[in-house]
Amino acid sequence: MPDKTEVTCGDRLRDLGRFIYNHERREFVGRDGGRWAGFFCAMLAVFMAVTPRDRPRYSTKASRMQTRSNPLSPGLGFRPQPHSDNYLIGFDVDNKEKNTKWNSELYTDSLTQYLKFNHPKNKTNDGYYDGTVGSKPFNIQSPGDCTVANKFGYGDGKPCVLVKMNKIVNWYPIGGRTSDDHKEGKNPCTDDSTDAIQIHCHGEYAADQDNIGELLYHSETEDSSACGTIRTDTGRFPYRGKVDRRDVYYQPYIWVQFLKPKANVLINVLCRAYGANIHYEKKQLRGLTRFQIYHKKTTGNN
Repeated sequence: MPDKTEVTCGDRLRDLGRFIYNHERREFVGRDGGRWAGFFCAMLAVFMAVTPRDRPRYSTKASRMQTRSNPLSPGLGFRPQPHSDNYLIGFDVDNKEKNTKWNSELYTDSLTQYLKFNHPKNKTNDGYYDGTVGSKPFNIQSPGDCTVANKFGYGDGKPCVLVKMNKIVNWYPIGGRTSDDHKEGKNPCTDDSTDAIQIHCHGEYAADQDNIGELLYHSETEDSSACGTIRTDTGRFPYRGKVDRRDVYYQPYIWVQFLKPKANVLINVLCRAYGANIHYEKKQLRGLTRFQIYHKKTTGNN
């Protein structure tokens, strides 16, 4: 009878190790580098073929953006933000040195670039406006000092900050207040219109409220000292995504100008949006944005 070789546990482990990595053939789990590259390229091609080009496959309630405990609600964003991980707007009107953190041109350039790429005046001349929701150019009729010519107020120590509502595909904002806002009696804005989302900024803490000074809001059709307004009846909502991979959407925004922030004091600012379906949650940054302002002044303190 032929001899039968007994397979030991050590033999099985060696075979398993050789299968995981064969150093003679330079193979990992049966494939060398070239075949693994081909495999991943094929999987990537399949993934790209079945993924929508201009918008996510799932949005609003069908997505993971909404859970039982967290209703779907957008956050806010702000500009200028020269560095995406820095929330400080610190400037010195007397600092004329280029490429220094206190030079106000750092922030005016950031705002200029944002407006240039997101709200170019000649965008319609390139065929972008084709009736798509939100593709009609957005314009604030009376921006006050919040213009390039006025250096967005930074040259005079009256900085303008652009506040915008983050985009959510197929989500439609509803003006008014949430039930929680009504219960708590929160209404810092004089207008409680159901056709507008209102944005209000204030000092986050008591000391900040003392130092923040007066604010002036410039919206699409009006100015106010109470709140900024984003109209919901202008045909700009909902955001539908890109068109042929082109971002044709003009995102609405407001300007908030700090007329007299106290100099040489760090001011924490919180801006929040009010709407019937915008739920405010401070820890998760829903319905709000935060930033800091520091007006450095070497002479005088006002």
